[in-house]
Amino acid sequence: MLRGAIIGFGEVARNGHWPAYADSHEAKIVAVVDRTETRRKAARETVPGVATFATIEELAAGADINFVDICTPPALHGEPMLEALARGWNVLCEKPMLLDLVELEKARSLAREGRRAVVPVHNWKYAPIVRRATEILRSGAIGQVREVEIETLRIQDCAVADPDHPNWRRDPAIAGGGVLMDHGWHAIYLAGHWFGQEPTEAHADLHRPTSNGVEDEATLTLTFPNGQAKIFLTWRADVRRNTMRLTGERGVIAIDDDTLNAGGEPIRFESGLSAGSHHADWFAAMLPDIVAQFHRPERALESFQEAAVCLSVIRQAYRLRVELPLA
Repeated sequence: MLRGAIIGFGEVARNGHWPAYADSHEAKIVAVVDRTETRRKAARETVPGVATFATIEELAAGADINFVDICTPPALHGEPMLEALARGWNVLCEKPMLLDLVELEKARSLAREGRRAVVPVHNWKYAPIVRRATEILRSGAIGQVREVEIETLRIQDCAVADPDHPNWRRDPAIAGGGVLMDHGWHAIYLAGHWFGQEPTEAHADLHRPTSNGVEDEATLTLTFPNGQAKIFLTWRADVRRNTMRLTGERGVIAIDDDTLNAGGEPIRFESGLSAGSHHADWFAAMLPDIVAQFHRPERALESFQEAAVCLSVIRQAYRLRVELPLA
């Protein structure tokens, strides 16, 4: 069994990742690293027998592990990732995996040299309704996909548990961006996953409520060799909802939060894509693939490149953005 350490014991770690590890026979969390004693205490109360540490140096001296699971805010992903790779550990990391393309290439190089895996948590591919839509697409039911439409509506940005940064998603220095970096990351890898290609062009229209803040609404258009993806994201909606539409040469696959329609009788799922923020069941479905990539690091190359494309697209979109009028 692989032995791991969670880096950053916030809400995602506690409610999204830990439940899957608790039921796993392949990966076990034996340590938690967090800078605050409050969250270290929460980890000890949540994870039976876990050892807690304030730094990775203390972790390396006090625990024998195979991997780290990084659940810190985005700007704090790079340092523990590079340090873990330098120590010979595999890495699992929440999205956005990294915020800097130079740092990303350094991580790629260290992983390659050390034959270690760096795996992004691209868990939306593992949502039951998305997996079923992907199976229908791969069966050839609608032919070659030509257009992907993804809409993510949120009433506000997600609440966070960090007492030092209670609203870090609105802080560009910590989050790296706004709704495009947050929810857009998922939409970009889903579009690439369905097209089976990397985008060749990106264009974004952004709305920022303040001149020095992050965007709270974004429209992103991605051009692929075989078609186009249109993505709309907002933290300013009146309702919380997710819709996705895949248009192919011979038909349409449509997701309306908890309902899948692919030309036959609509299929209703137990919960919608917009239900909750932590998605422990999606992470549990992903965990066997994570373990497989840790055992065979070459299998992680595709998912790493998927994350690299997400970051590259978002960075290009921010450079070439069209600013919408401020509220």
